[in-house]
Amino acid sequence: MKLSKRHLKTLREAPKEAELVSHQLLIRANLVRKVAAGIYEFMPLGYRSLRKVENIVREELDRIGRRIMGSRIESRVAIMFDWQSYWSLEGCVGPTTGFNYPNEVHRFYRALWRRNVPVDMIASTTPLARLSQYDLAIAPALITVLPGVAETLEAYVADGGTFITGYMAGIHDEHDLVVPGGYPGKLRRLMGVWVEEIDALAPGETIEVHGGTVDAKGEIVASIIHREGAERLATYGGDEFYAGHSALTVNAYGKGKAYFVGTPLDETGMSAFMAPIIKELDLKSLDTPEDVSLSVRYGDGGTRYAFLINNSAADKRLCLSELNGGTELLTGTVINDLIELKPYGVDVIALR
Repeated sequence: MKLSKRHLKTLREAPKEAELVSHQLLIRANLVRKVAAGIYEFMPLGYRSLRKVENIVREELDRIGRRIMGSRIESRVAIMFDWQSYWSLEGCVGPTTGFNYPNEVHRFYRALWRRNVPVDMIASTTPLARLSQYDLAIAPALITVLPGVAETLEAYVADGGTFITGYMAGIHDEHDLVVPGGYPGKLRRLMGVWVEEIDALAPGETIEVHGGTVDAKGEIVASIIHREGAERLATYGGDEFYAGHSALTVNAYGKGKAYFVGTPLDETGMSAFMAPIIKELDLKSLDTPEDVSLSVRYGDGGTRYAFLINNSAADKRLCLSELNGGTELLTGTVINDLIELKPYGVDVIALR
């Protein structure tokens, strides 16, 4: 019997161990089958779907692969993903079980991704020589400051770099022990602040943050900040004991600046906080419609390749003057103002 004529087994409900939506759909549609813990095999229908995807990718790469191979993204922003801090926060008893390290990394990254600003992920122990290649370095929830990291960050900012950290930073040393002398520990001099207390907010509770271009809400935790040379950018609102305390600060250190974020800001607030920093550093952000991402890769001979990706199930239309005159490599179309992206479509545009 032909495969197309067979009745295949499907599941009405997803197995309990399947947490990701993609995992659930693969199992329910009988595309994959669990063999053992963590081990799956493709079923005939799944194998057929896989081969279709492979053929599509192979056909496109045969056409443009040689041109784009070896191209690279040139980032001026780095986010420190610190495994020691991740482990430390996962095992931390307080201040709240609602704190999740990857979510806080995403919180800062999202404000840059929305503007299509390229970002590198680096370790907190990155040497000064490499760190100095970036105009902006961000260390979300850097609760553990390993030996030499504070000194490297001080040298980086003193030489003109811009650094951002905040809530939960500088509390532990490399042995996961609390650093005496007040928070943010070894980063206190660089940030120009002393954090007296870190208070946990109840699930669903928020705190107002107002000042300058920022009108936002904080959540999960809030830091009671005393300035030791830093300038206040925003304060906590409301009528709780936070009211009037600094929520966002900036400290001039040598030729650079160090920003301290006292509470996890909502998406609107984080975007508003990051906007003037992006503008000051001339990070060349590019606005695209919701769910459309743009990254530019640099090839040999001065050619640039713009990758436009529609991450949604709807058609998207956009105009970017920066892409005018470029050639879409998969179709040969010369870009002239309007670009139309099909659902989950990808355009690869060669620029000079």
